[in-house]
Amino acid sequence: MAKHVTFVGPSVEVLEIASDKMRSRELATSLGVPVAPGTHVTSAEDVQTFAKANGFPAVIKALDGGGGRGIRLVHTADEVEDAFRRCVGESASRLVFAEKAFVGPGWRHVEVQIVGDGAGEATHLWERECSVQRRFQKIVEMAPSTLPRESVEPLLQAALKMARNLRYKGLGTFEFLVNGQSHEWIFLEINPRLQVEHTVTEEVTNLDLVRVQLLLSQPGASLSSVLPMHSPIPPLPQGHAIQLRLVAEDPQKSFQLSTGTIRPTDVSWPAGRGVRVDTWLGTGSHGGPHPQWTVGVDFDSLLAKVVVHSGTLEESTTRALRALRETRVRGDVKTNVELLAGVMAHPDWTIGAVHTRWLEDHVDEILSLGRQHFHRDIPASSSTSRSRSDRHLSEADNASGTVLLQPGASFQLSLSSATQASSAEQAQKHTLVLSSLGHNAFPSQLSGTITTSLVSTPLSFSLTQLSSTSTSSHIELANPQDPTHVASPLSGKIVELHPALTTATEGSENGSFVRKGEALVVVSMMKMESVVAAPASGNVVRLGRGIKVGAIVGEGTLLCVLGLGGGLARL
Repeated sequence: MAKHVTFVGPSVEVLEIASDKMRSRELATSLGVPVAPGTHVTSAEDVQTFAKANGFPAVIKALDGGGGRGIRLVHTADEVEDAFRRCVGESASRLVFAEKAFVGPGWRHVEVQIVGDGAGEATHLWERECSVQRRFQKIVEMAPSTLPRESVEPLLQAALKMARNLRYKGLGTFEFLVNGQSHEWIFLEINPRLQVEHTVTEEVTNLDLVRVQLLLSQPGASLSSVLPMHSPIPPLPQGHAIQLRLVAEDPQKSFQLSTGTIRPTDVSWPAGRGVRVDTWLGTGSHGGPHPQWTVGVDFDSLLAKVVVHSGTLEESTTRALRALRETRVRGDVKTNVELLAGVMAHPDWTIGAVHTRWLEDHVDEILSLGRQHFHRDIPASSSTSRSRSDRHLSEADNASGTVLLQPGASFQLSLSSATQASSAEQAQKHTLVLSSLGHNAFPSQLSGTITTSLVSTPLSFSLTQLSSTSTSSHIELANPQDPTHVASPLSGKIVELHPALTTATEGSENGSFVRKGEALVVVSMMKMESVVAAPASGNVVRLGRGIKVGAIVGEGTLLCVLGLGGGLARL
């Protein structure tokens, strides 16, 4: 059976080097390719020693990290211990190293697309720039870079030198940092695979890179036979391409993951000449009576890649803005579409003045530009608020009775007499919006005011659970007005609890003491860990309902009650 299996991509020997960031650095150094000062570290103390010798800022990286996972930037000694712990926690190998950080104005992230045949023949397919990033996660990519060619050429040659030395087979990306002002540059890492952003290279080379990869995996295939026009020197890139990553994040809430469900009727994608959309979300009303997709906490938040191509960067930018205006993701899930529009509308983008910290340094200004681009003439855009009137309580019942009740929540109800059968399809539908909460002990008791589509006057209500068959919830929401409540500021899976929380029990009045700033809970979103710190010092009175390692929590979920002080936790 094994003889009928063909492996696509680099050899095992190459992968052992390319997938290990320290071994990749060693290869670069042996070939005279510059790298940042760096060393293996096994403890936070090792990082402190390295930073004292090389200066802050420093960056801690997992050997097997990627996509923003397993990487933390530290500016002071106080940040090292927690950053080290988080990097180790996000790494499967639990092996990390420290590196001198080159960040700030001037430093840009450029990667070279390499293709080789495994026999020593390799060429490049030009470069991509991905300097627009947040927390080391790429947001916008372009090909080619707007850097002067004299700044890019050394990177192309360094990538070729390393690829040929490795006898690289298939497609790979060799990543660099380059300073557009001083023209200094350093090698970062090798990604021995087809990258998410390969689309922009396809657009400017008119190549199907997946097809190229598969052809090179055939016995006896050579680079000159698969790409006769690209070896040894590829044709110049044609025009400019931009890729915009549409992700399920809420920019209004510090880019927290936005979870929920998306239906085909919620989605609409741009089209037209020079516009391409790669996505896992379909459109229309196909797929069964109630098709939907779920955005959860365990996987990447990427919803779609919106790719545009035109003759110049200015033309591609204009096309990108039009494509973003035509992009719709309605419903519960919020996206970063306004952020993407703000990047495209910013003058720094068109003059090539962005750098790896640019987005984080100018995020408020960029979001403001994005909102101006969308305002009013696009109803229910994917990053503007829409009432959650498409959520049905019957769907909540199917999800183990989990219903998050909070002001502003909106549902469609199908109500009928207990002695009379009902049909959801035939019943007239009305919307109920929870305007305010009075007493909230849901599911036992709940009171407050509601507004409905039946009458315009707000109505007071009071609900009491009469039997175990009533709809209930295992989620306990924090009261934002109660300073003793510690609420989760984001959605995700609990992966770690403070020892004081692991011993806390319901109703305990003398729980363990925690200090302000200590890590109470570690929440994992898309395999990236975030710390929820204690907002004040005090005894842990009790845990929130259902709080334990492995539990899924939503924004606003009660994590614990502190006996002294408290408040809404912050990341």
